Amino acid sequence: EVFELDPDKLGLVNQVIPAGSHFDAVGVLGFEFGGYELWPSELTVSPAAIPTPVRDRNRAEFTVGSLNVLRLFDDIDDPIDTDIIGRERNDFVADSAEYLVRRTKLADYVVNVLGAPDVLGIQEVESLSVLEDLANDITSLDPAVSYTAYLVEGNDVGTIDVGFLVRDTIEVDAITQLGKDELLDYPGELAPLHDRPPLLLEGRNVANGSNFPVTVMVVHNRSLSRIDDPSDGDRVRQKRLQQAQSIAEKVQAIQADNPDVHLVVTGDFNAYEFTDGYVDVMGQIVGDVVPADNLLSGPDLVEPNLINNSAWIEEGERYSFIFQGSAQMLDHALTSSALDMSLRGLEYGRGNVDAAEYLIEDALTQLASSDHDGLVLFLTKDRDGDGVFDSLDVCPATSIPEGVPASRLGTNRWALADADFEFDTSSSKGKGPGRSYSTSDTAGCSCEQIIAALGVGNGHSKFGCSIGIMDNWMRQVAQDH
Repeated sequence: EVFELDPDKLGLVNQVIPAGSHFDAVGVLGFEFGGYELWPSELTVSPAAIPTPVRDRNRAEFTVGSLNVLRLFDDIDDPIDTDIIGRERNDFVADSAEYLVRRTKLADYVVNVLGAPDVLGIQEVESLSVLEDLANDITSLDPAVSYTAYLVEGNDVGTIDVGFLVRDTIEVDAITQLGKDELLDYPGELAPLHDRPPLLLEGRNVANGSNFPVTVMVVHNRSLSRIDDPSDGDRVRQKRLQQAQSIAEKVQAIQADNPDVHLVVTGDFNAYEFTDGYVDVMGQIVGDVVPADNLLSGPDLVEPNLINNSAWIEEGERYSFIFQGSAQMLDHALTSSALDMSLRGLEYGRGNVDAAEYLIEDALTQLASSDHDGLVLFLTKDRDGDGVFDSLDVCPATSIPEGVPASRLGTNRWALADADFEFDTSSSKGKGPGRSYSTSDTAGCSCEQIIAALGVGNGHSKFGCSIGIMDNWMRQVAQDH
C-alpha cells in the first residue's frame, strides 16, 4: 500500500526523505484527498545514503551503459522540421541557466555515479549539438574522459532522440539508424512506428592493446501511457507490440548475419522485466514469450534468445524509475549468447530515482539529474581470467592454478601453481634459472595446455614444463601470431 507521510499535519516539520530510507513513527492513520496518510506525532528518520555509484571496474573489464536524461533541451529555438509523414517536430527552449544546471548535474552523474561507461546509450536528448555540449562538460569535469557524441534525428514530434556517448577506448566502425521509415499498422492511423528509432553502434574496444568487437543498439520504446484507455488503449497496445516485434526482427537479422556477434541491446524500453498482461515487450525482444499470458502477442522471432541481465540485480533493487510511488524497472541491458562468458554483472547508479524531485534544479548536487537511474553492464575482454585479452589468447579456458605437475614441481620446471599469472618454478640450490614466464609470454596458455599442443612426454605433466619447452612454445607463438 502506498500512502503519504505528512509530518506537518500534527505540527512536526516536513523533511526531505530519500527513497530507501527507514523511519520510526508514532501517530495516527488518517484519510484525506482520496488516500490514506500517516500523521506522525513522533518521527525518527534514518536516511538512505545516496548517491550510490556503481562498482569500480576490474582488470580487463569495460562497460556499456544507458541513461534517460529527461528531456535535455538547450536554450536555442531551432527551426521546425517534419517527420516521415510530414508532422511538425517542434523543440522546447530551455532557460539558459537551467540548461547549464542540467548539463552540470548530468556530467557529474555520468562520471562519479556511472563511472563514465565506454559506451553510453542516451535517451530523451534534443539534438547532436546538445549531446556534444554534455560530452564537453564531462571532459571539463574529468579530462581523462573523452567522449564523442553520435545522434541521428528521428520522428518524435517533441524532438527527443536517442544517441551515444562513446569514449576513445572504442573504435567506432559504423553508426546506423534502424526503422525510421517503418509505419504503424493500425486501421485509420498514419504514424511512424518508431518515434525514436533504434540506433546501432558497431565497433571495437581497443583499450590497452585489445581488439574486442562490440555492437550496441540503443532503444526508447513507446510508454505505457493510456495503455488501458477505453478509446485509445488498443492503438497503444498495438504500437507497443509492433515496436517490440520490429526490434526483435532487427536483433535476429544481426544474429543471423553474425552468430558470434557481441550484441548489447539497451535503453529505456518502457517495459517491465515481466509481462504487463497486455503485451510482453521484453519477452518479444528477448525471444521468450508465452502468448496465453498476454492480451496481444506475436511470433517468437529471436533464436538464440537474448539474456535480460536483470537477473544480476537483487529483487529489492530491481527498479530504475518510480511512477506514482511504485518502483519499476524500465531500463534494461540485453545481451547475445556470444557474450555469455564475458558478462560480469549489471548495476544501477543510484541517485536520481531515490532523490527528491525538486533537487533537479540544485546545481550543487548530482542528485536528481534525471528521473531515471542509469545502468552499467560490466563485460570482460579476458573471459577465462588468465591475464590475456581474448583477441591475443591462443588457449581459451585456461585454469589457474593448473592441474600439473601432478606430484611436485621439478627443478627449473614451470607451471601456474598459484592464482597469479606468473609461472612458478623450483630453483636449483637456491639459485634461480635467470628467467621468468607469464601468461602474457605464453599467449594465455598454461603448462598443461602447452604440453597438449606440442604433444610432449609425460615427464612434463609430472614435473612441469622445462625451459626448453617454454622457449620452444614462445618461439612458435611468436611465429604463428
